[in-house]
Amino acid sequence: MYGQVDPRSGQVVKSGLFDTLFDDALPGMPESQRANFAGQNEAMRAVGARRMAQRQLQQRKDYEQVETTTVLQAITTAIGKADPDDPVSFETARQDGLDLISKRGLDPQIRQQVVKDWVSTAAKARFEALIARDPKRALEMFGVGTPTSGREAPGDAIQAAGSFGKGDRIGKRTSDPVPDPIVTKPAADPLANLSPNDIRRLIDQAHAANTAQLIEARTNLTLASQNAPDAIANTGSYAGNMPSPGDFAAVYGTEEGGEQYRDFSLKLDVGRQTFDMRTMSNQAIHAALSDAEPGPGSSLEEQERYSALNEAASRNLMARTADPGGYVRQIFPDIELAWNDASKNADYQGAIIRSVAAQQQLGIEDVQPLPDSIAKRAVMSFANHNAKVSDSYTGNRDLFGGISDPTLRLKLVIQLIYGGVLLSLNINQ
Repeated sequence: MYGQVDPRSGQVVKSGLFDTLFDDALPGMPESQRANFAGQNEAMRAVGARRMAQRQLQQRKDYEQVETTTVLQAITTAIGKADPDDPVSFETARQDGLDLISKRGLDPQIRQQVVKDWVSTAAKARFEALIARDPKRALEMFGVGTPTSGREAPGDAIQAAGSFGKGDRIGKRTSDPVPDPIVTKPAADPLANLSPNDIRRLIDQAHAANTAQLIEARTNLTLASQNAPDAIANTGSYAGNMPSPGDFAAVYGTEEGGEQYRDFSLKLDVGRQTFDMRTMSNQAIHAALSDAEPGPGSSLEEQERYSALNEAASRNLMARTADPGGYVRQIFPDIELAWNDASKNADYQGAIIRSVAAQQQLGIEDVQPLPDSIAKRAVMSFANHNAKVSDSYTGNRDLFGGISDPTLRLKLVIQLIYGGVLLSLNINQ
């Protein structure tokens, strides 16, 4: 723009756009002012060049500031996602930021403030990563109790955080003098580069995260306690989050949590035993109970194991007694499919034969041709005064058409009569 000037002689060695513009403007000046204007050439060049250099320098500084901020933000994000218990990786990332700052050529005072801000930002990012992973341990490092053990005042936590000596346990009070938080910044000290305001904010953040974890854990405990045993009993698995002993201890405390987990485990054992017994015959179930029955002097573990087995056996046997046809329909997929096809095609013979065979295989003595749901629907068709008599007759005739055995036909009649009596009692109540 302003060309090139020899710094020793002050002579222009290479003209620039300024010279072109100046030469174009000179003829247009009034004759009386032309000489004076021409004499200002070098002074205008010096002022303009200096102003442009300052502007270019500021633009360069702004560019470096943006680039430095972008890189430091990326390093901060990486620290937040890294393992907070990996001091080597943290120190490497922290040093990368310090090296980047040192390359900027800042004034000593400005550089000192930038370094201070960076090491504080890095320390906060590391603690935020720890809070996201284990807020309870973060609170312990601050010397603050969790909500379940009593929340301490932030001032106490700040004093504890800054008052540890040669030991590596944060919050351990010693008689050593407290180091100046600006002059001494050892990277090995997780709290040394945090201001009191940063510590207060991180403590609040850790409390909030710890409370959120406890709420989530309590929710999972409640859902699992209500749903997991039955889900395992019916399907053999539970799709939800299965709580651990630590989850119970975190929510209820060590002692009560241990008792709660013990009760929960027993219910799960009942569910597993119930599922495992679904295809066992009645005779096999009774034999398993007999073999597992604890004798004199048996341990508590043996008694609890037998109690779970006995409850599982009772659940299976009671379900078989209450609704034999529904029971085998639930546990055998091919029987479920047969009943679904029978409902669509009005061909009940295959479904009834399969259901009876399964009940006999399980050793059920009081065999029922129909699941209770099918029997109830058949009775309802008779009781429905709005239905056509021909439709009711045809549907139930299909049921009897599937049974040729006189004994089973009699059982079907008894089952339908019994269902009708129950329905009549419900209607008249």
